[in-house]
Amino acid sequence: MIAATIKKQIKNGENIGTEFITSIINSSAIAKTICSFLNTKGGTVFCGVDDKGKIIGIIDAQSEADRLQVFLNDAISPKALLSIGLDEENGKAMVTIEVPQGKDRPYVFKGAVYVRHGSQTRTADSATLREMVQSKSIEPERWERRPAMGLEEEDLDPDEVIKTAKEGEESRRFTFSNSNEVIPVLEDLGLYRTGSFSQAADVLFATNPALRHPQVRVRAIRYAEDKGSDQYLDDQMFQGPLVNMLNNVIDFVNRNVALTARFDSDRLRRRDLPEYPMYALREALVNAFAHRDYSGFSGGISVGIYPSRIEIWNSGRLPEGLKPSDLRRNHPSIPTNPDIAHVLYIRGLMERVGRGTQKILTSCKDYGLPSPKWIDRPSGVTLILYSARSSLSDEISLNQRQQALMKALSSGNEITPAEYRKRFASDVSERQARRDLSELEDLSILTRKGKGAGTRYQRTNRT
Repeated sequence: MIAATIKKQIKNGENIGTEFITSIINSSAIAKTICSFLNTKGGTVFCGVDDKGKIIGIIDAQSEADRLQVFLNDAISPKALLSIGLDEENGKAMVTIEVPQGKDRPYVFKGAVYVRHGSQTRTADSATLREMVQSKSIEPERWERRPAMGLEEEDLDPDEVIKTAKEGEESRRFTFSNSNEVIPVLEDLGLYRTGSFSQAADVLFATNPALRHPQVRVRAIRYAEDKGSDQYLDDQMFQGPLVNMLNNVIDFVNRNVALTARFDSDRLRRRDLPEYPMYALREALVNAFAHRDYSGFSGGISVGIYPSRIEIWNSGRLPEGLKPSDLRRNHPSIPTNPDIAHVLYIRGLMERVGRGTQKILTSCKDYGLPSPKWIDRPSGVTLILYSARSSLSDEISLNQRQQALMKALSSGNEITPAEYRKRFASDVSERQARRDLSELEDLSILTRKGKGAGTRYQRTNRT
């Protein structure tokens, strides 16, 4: 079953970030499109979809996807983060390639640089190439690429490095020149260059990276009360190689999340399930590790488990131009730390690049929980996951305009932004009126439908 967000993207047709390809045989055409996405704003290639958006399917889709993964890893330079997955509808399999915006432009395929113009892939002209090179020369080198001062090979955990190579090759997400030696593996991943290790290599594979970067530690606390207090039921600090630390934090959450009894209509016995969908929690933690800001000594990640919610904070920020409400729908993928994210992807911890927030939303909805909430502040991004015990009064105080709208609309009723402003928000600016609606959408009180002039908001059954 294809996710609703993917169906909507296909329905909207080909554009600057979406390409339909009927057959997967022409690997070169696919590589050119992916190269153009990397050099522009990212995008998605749907293989097995015709020009009109009809899913026609790919025969032997899994083996074809594996073959394409190997080809793209070798064909595009420099190495790029992208993910290949399968989606199925009515017995027809579609190969979906998610491509985030690249941070190492220009990307090259067979000696040529490609860019995206509307729904077309074109060879970059001299002016575009010049702009790419100039912008790259003046941009500061990102933190994960800088040399790791004081890091020596003996400081690394060789088992973690080799395990990464083995898992990458088993999943066919990456091919290594020598998967049994530490330095060749790190070279292939771009984590060892000109005789020095990068800071990403330190964070990912050092036995104790906190010696050089104390901000990589993660604190996890289980609180006795919702409002927080000095009474902790569990409090731990984690450090070590990134994936080990991530797994330890996931274990902490697993043992501190309550179980709830559930009865299905087709089962006589009850099922004891975690209070939250563990898939959503795992995805949320992976996102925090992948997108946090590793550069500041005051940064980090914290996990707070309260009786009715879980808060996951990281010291990163949303990419420029993205708002928390954008995370609820298809949005550009701009990874903060693509080298770190790439390792998480080839180890199978990050399944689909750019779809993590939507999968969190879907998991919570399927679990019957309130919609999660993202908060973007100068200090970092916080994701709040609510349990069935949480209430709206715990989250936000609605203004009088929003309260009046809630009283006027019954579940299933709709209203347009223009109607809302005319009836309930005539004394505020149009921008403020739209912000009112976005806040109610973030709280899952309203669901947005349509786009542009056709935008309307539907009342949900949440009270």
